[in-house]
Amino acid sequence: MTVSIDGSAHVQQVEKLLKVMVDNGGTEMRLSAGAAPMLRIGGGMRPLKSRPLSAEEVNALALAVIPAGADRSRFTFESTLGSCDGTLLDVQGTVVLVLRAPDAFPSPVDSPLELDLSDDAPAEGGAIAAAGDDLAMPQAAVGTIQIDKLLMAAVKGGVSDIHITTGLPPVFRIDGGMRPQKTKVLTADDTNGLMKAITPERCQAELAEKGGCDFGFAFKDLARFRVSVFKQRGQIAMVLRQIPNKLLTPEQLGVPEVCKKLVTRPRGLFLVTGPTGSGKSTTLAALIDFINTNYDHHIITVEDPIEFYHQSKKSTVNQREIGTDVPSFSEALRRALRQDPDVILVGELRDLETIEAAISAAETGHVVFGTLHTTGAQGTVSRIIDAFPTNQQEQIRTQLSTAILGVVSQALLPKIGGGRCAAYEVLVVTPGIGNLIRENKTFRINSAIQTGAKLGMKLLDDDLFRLWNEKKVAEEDVLQKAQNLDDLSRRITNAKQGLFDDEETVARRAAKELDR
Repeated sequence: MTVSIDGSAHVQQVEKLLKVMVDNGGTEMRLSAGAAPMLRIGGGMRPLKSRPLSAEEVNALALAVIPAGADRSRFTFESTLGSCDGTLLDVQGTVVLVLRAPDAFPSPVDSPLELDLSDDAPAEGGAIAAAGDDLAMPQAAVGTIQIDKLLMAAVKGGVSDIHITTGLPPVFRIDGGMRPQKTKVLTADDTNGLMKAITPERCQAELAEKGGCDFGFAFKDLARFRVSVFKQRGQIAMVLRQIPNKLLTPEQLGVPEVCKKLVTRPRGLFLVTGPTGSGKSTTLAALIDFINTNYDHHIITVEDPIEFYHQSKKSTVNQREIGTDVPSFSEALRRALRQDPDVILVGELRDLETIEAAISAAETGHVVFGTLHTTGAQGTVSRIIDAFPTNQQEQIRTQLSTAILGVVSQALLPKIGGGRCAAYEVLVVTPGIGNLIRENKTFRINSAIQTGAKLGMKLLDDDLFRLWNEKKVAEEDVLQKAQNLDDLSRRITNAKQGLFDDEETVARRAAKELDR
């Protein structure tokens, strides 16, 4: 069903907004109570320079464009610019009207919006005011650092993170090292301007209320960035992590082969752990893409924010973002069980409720991916159990012993000659290891890993030693990531003298530990 243009004030208002969207190459418009109209441009949501809409206005605009008797969750609005797909959502009690531009819409103007902070004038090409001054995009903030140039330099230079802090020049992280850039020292106006150029209005409100916010946005067609904005010493600071558009394969990353076997089992919990910046998201994205390419599954990802975009291949992929599509990880997990999933990815097991929901989902016939900020498989299992109250831990040990498939713990190191590589610890949960978890003997897991080399298991320190022995990474970098510094240092010292621990000796030592 469609609705014709009847000349009403509300329809005319929607037409104006759509014209602004089209003229600037936008793909989506969102109208919600308490916020200015938002346009999706270049993958990011941009607020219009307009007063916030009331709930009554949003409802009136929705009534004007939704055909009588049509499904409010999916309808078509026939504007003067073309057919527009629409959805009416209820987000935590707030009505949100979404209109999406189809491919048939006219091409955008030659000078679309630019994220430029070079002066306080509108970005090159003029302010977005084609539909009237009341619908203009905000003018660029005052500053001398251009956000586009900063992002382009990061993409071209292989930068993993951009650090923006008042009182310092922009700092790039390259191959794990921090490199201050030869630009001006940023003022408070500079950092505030850079923040406003890329931060959606809802996130700016969250920043003001809670002192921080996280979101993702696309920089043209070159890369995506995961952004963390926060306050420090009363000033704005940001860290932007670059997420390459091209997904790497598990083989290209060096992910152990056994991981592909684990994630294709019919059910269970698979965890990727490590400190911040260790490449957990990249590993998970590679494994999800492996499943997407080779298996006809329904994959649901829940992320905060969405990092890697997955296009459905052999599998069907749906990606939900916390704060935009669903209020929390735990809520997303509960709802996911009603959405016929085969694989569920949880961006972060950050609280007790989410951990509990993930274990339950893994028990009920789904493969669940998750991440934790822990180092080592043994510590990961203990961390999950310790997250629960004492009176629940025995039950959780029993559940976890049957639900968990395996744990991959990783560390990222700079390579000799440039670039970075990952060291991996791999735990494959066998019936024997399941018994260790159930019987509260997790302190023996490391020894079990040493005896399980034939199953693809290995300790992080063993992989770090391998990388050093193959002359891929420097000794000092290996020792910085070691779990047992004294033992790894001894092995390296012995190796320099031609003395190596053979597999039989290692296995015998581990077996003695297990017998204790």
